[in-house]
Amino acid sequence: MRTRKRWKVLVLILVAVGAVFAVRRARQAPSIKPGSYLLVEFGGSYGEGPPQDILGSLLHRRERMLMDTLMMIREAQVDARIAGVIARVRRLEVGWGKLQDIRDALVEFKQSGKPLVALLEEEAHGSNREYFLASAADRVYLAPNVTAPLSGLAATSLFLGGVWEKLDIDMTVEKIGAYKTFGDTLANKEMSPAHREMTESILTDISEQFLAAIAQARGLDPQAVKAIVDDCPVTPADFEAARLADGTRYLEDLREEIGGEQTPLVRMEDYARVRPGSLGLGVGPKVGVIFGVGGITTGDSGTGVRGDTLGADTLVKALQDVAEDAEVRAVVFRIDSPGGSALASDLVWRATQSLRKKKPLIVSMSDVAASGGYYIAAGATRIVAAPGTLTGSIGVVFARPNVRGLLARFGVNAETISTGKFAPLDDLTTPLSPEGRGKLVAEMRHVYDIFLQRVSSGRGLSTTRVDELAQGRVWTGMQAKERGLVDELGGFRTAVQVAKAAAGIEAKQEVELVYYPRREGVLGQLSDLLGTRASAALPPTWRKVVQTLALPFEDATVLTLMPESIDVH
Repeated sequence: MRTRKRWKVLVLILVAVGAVFAVRRARQAPSIKPGSYLLVEFGGSYGEGPPQDILGSLLHRRERMLMDTLMMIREAQVDARIAGVIARVRRLEVGWGKLQDIRDALVEFKQSGKPLVALLEEEAHGSNREYFLASAADRVYLAPNVTAPLSGLAATSLFLGGVWEKLDIDMTVEKIGAYKTFGDTLANKEMSPAHREMTESILTDISEQFLAAIAQARGLDPQAVKAIVDDCPVTPADFEAARLADGTRYLEDLREEIGGEQTPLVRMEDYARVRPGSLGLGVGPKVGVIFGVGGITTGDSGTGVRGDTLGADTLVKALQDVAEDAEVRAVVFRIDSPGGSALASDLVWRATQSLRKKKPLIVSMSDVAASGGYYIAAGATRIVAAPGTLTGSIGVVFARPNVRGLLARFGVNAETISTGKFAPLDDLTTPLSPEGRGKLVAEMRHVYDIFLQRVSSGRGLSTTRVDELAQGRVWTGMQAKERGLVDELGGFRTAVQVAKAAAGIEAKQEVELVYYPRREGVLGQLSDLLGTRASAALPPTWRKVVQTLALPFEDATVLTLMPESIDVH
């Protein structure tokens, strides 16, 4: 025991000493020569949260932060020492909201007059997201071994209805709304007509956005791009012939193209040490930024089997704190959530209404802000969504498994004694009676009616009109704007501009972003670094299966949750 303690003390001392030197170095601004090119590596996933502080950078957190990437591109845009950017694009694991946010930042950079060159280094068949991002550049090059980066978009839905009968589990699913297809995911074995209609609509809309953006960037007609995609060019030469690429290059070739050794190349890990304030960015009136990320639950935010959780207590406290900060002129509420607990969603909604009485509240939707994620957004002053954001899903679902048959397989018998007729409603070993089912449906109807009222009040629409748009249907950001569920299309930067306008701050005036919830301490960051997520090691598709399977066995509750199986790729 003493030896173990000594080792812990030694490790802490070594970490502390190393941190002192590392922090000292990290605070030193990098030496950047005029005429330099910045090499930005795009790949993997991008988390929603405050930019990493020095400690976070030193701990090399597993996930890149979207805010860091957006700020780095903007810094390069205004930094007189940076002559241009090379975007090296590899495998991306992001939704269309974040993807469009990053691409918009690159387009804005290019519009500043500085050259933007992209190198696509992704060998997987159907690298649609990757090419979409690379296409923002002035020149797009493919690595020589890249094959078939464009094959068209697809949407895969998973159905778990066949799982329960194999496990002797009786799964009861109730939903309000024909399009509330999270219930279909749990209970069905195939798509319902409503599910198919909704998925095809979402896929068509995102595909049109995809083709239009590429066509504009490459000077082509969208229909011409569609024909090229349908033909699925295989080799880089085919891509160049179709005018979708400017040739093949290795990174070393690009270095020579921009001037060789005469042109310094700055890597992003070094450029991350540049302070925005040194470039005149991030100074001025204060705008608060609150992050609401993950499945919505009561209690505190954290990480569980379903990934990040958006805890109502944590969010309510953050909303109250920023409401009381007299220096904050407006607030951007950045949401990346498929929904969750109806009760927790309403608690967060109530806090947004208290905040709105004191200052403008602008919602910025990321990849997903649907069901409960839309519930907490509905009362904002204005709502901004990316064209490819998945939102809406105004509906309610309930899932209740009866595991008596599964337990019997292992020789386990459960007996329940109750004093009330409906006491066993949340007992997972008791069959659900018709009367009990009726009580659950009545409970769901109550929650759905409140949901409609919240949206009606926030969006200035009649409850009848909201009900027509609801029924659990998921919309893209573009479709939602056409129907009055969203005010403006754009990413995080657009939301900040809308917040400035609402607060009476000049459009060209820089602002200081103040982030909420407050940053976790050193111990919290160390715990996050050392902690592990069992689901994180799984491929994305299997991760979704595990997360969806786990949901019905958590505390039985009425959920405002979108169909997580919609994945356009």
